[in-house]
Amino acid sequence: MPKPIENVACHCLQFRRSTANVIEFYDRKLAPSGVSIRQYSLLKAIGNNQGCNVRQLGEVTVLDRSTLARTLKPLIRQGLVINDKAPGARDSRLVLSPRGETVRQQAADLWAQAQTEFEQVLGTKRLAALEDALLALQAL
Repeated sequence: MPKPIENVACHCLQFRRSTANVIEFYDRKLAPSGVSIRQYSLLKAIGNNQGCNVRQLGEVTVLDRSTLARTLKPLIRQGLVINDKAPGARDSRLVLSPRGETVRQQAADLWAQAQTEFEQVLGTKRLAALEDALLALQAL
């Protein structure tokens, strides 16, 4: 259930609560696939960069190593991602398993539906303003 944002003067707190609500929205929409929006983003990135190592995945996703490790572990345990490390090799190679590719595609379809609903809720003008604001925030 989304958390209401009422009478909060702190921009950071409003943004954190809004971010949590958006993540929860996408997680609900992706739930039938069995992965969260964070996990889907990694499945998509690995699928687009088959054979990447964790450092390369971090560069693509702009996530630190510890966040990646926490999000990757369940995907590896579930058999969606294969951590292919050759004996004596320094880096492992991350690839989607066939099941991982199936889940990625199912999640992609659900994500597309969520995107459409998100866009409908905000409307064209507000979505454009939000995207402009998010770009400006990246410069902080």
